[in-house]
Amino acid sequence: MQNSETPKTIPLSQTVAILIGFPVTATLISLLLLNQSLFTKLGLDFFNTFWVIITVWYIIQITIVSKVLTLSGWKLSEIGLPFSKKKMIYMIISYMFFAIGLLIFIEIVLANSTIDAKKLSSISSLTPKTTTARVIFIMMGLVAGLAEEIVYRGFAIKALVSKKINKWLAVIIATIPFVFQHGLKSIDQFWWFLSWGIVFGILFLQIKKLALNIIIHWLIILSAMVAILQIVK
Repeated sequence: MQNSETPKTIPLSQTVAILIGFPVTATLISLLLLNQSLFTKLGLDFFNTFWVIITVWYIIQITIVSKVLTLSGWKLSEIGLPFSKKKMIYMIISYMFFAIGLLIFIEIVLANSTIDAKKLSSISSLTPKTTTARVIFIMMGLVAGLAEEIVYRGFAIKALVSKKINKWLAVIIATIPFVFQHGLKSIDQFWWFLSWGIVFGILFLQIKKLALNIIIHWLIILSAMVAILQIVK
């Protein structure tokens, strides 16, 4: 008798296509960073436009993975998302309350401080420097935390394990495309994303649910907003 708790396997070709195709596409998008003039010539703000594109790409990733799961007869509960719509809404609302609170704090500090122009010009181009940019960054972070945990932990690890791949090896395999998903520009970035990818993978194996992963991922993303405070004298 077939074990009703054992999920059906996802075709290996689809798993490989996602684990290769997603980071390759993300890398191509990141190449836009090398051509900022493309945005300015069109009269667009580089940061805002870039992160809107990234946000849309994350939504597409979630849509594709959801479709693959459905076609393979999998339920969201089988990749660690046993949330009711109500619980998911609560998580998103909690994220927005925290993110907006952080935004208000940053805006108050900046409005009541002297700005170091030299530090402002040298700060990372991906740090949101305006209020509008920070609002867009918050929305991007919401979708990014969900997408990356669904794709590279829930989907990738479970799909690989269903193909009889050792679960610890599955974590490593799933972490590699997660690393290149971010369009690396330095060796420091490589080790940063590799370390977090492994930590998130181990956490998922231990807890077997994605809620804590998503929350931690959201906090890490939002912490990037605080970088703007280094321009305060």
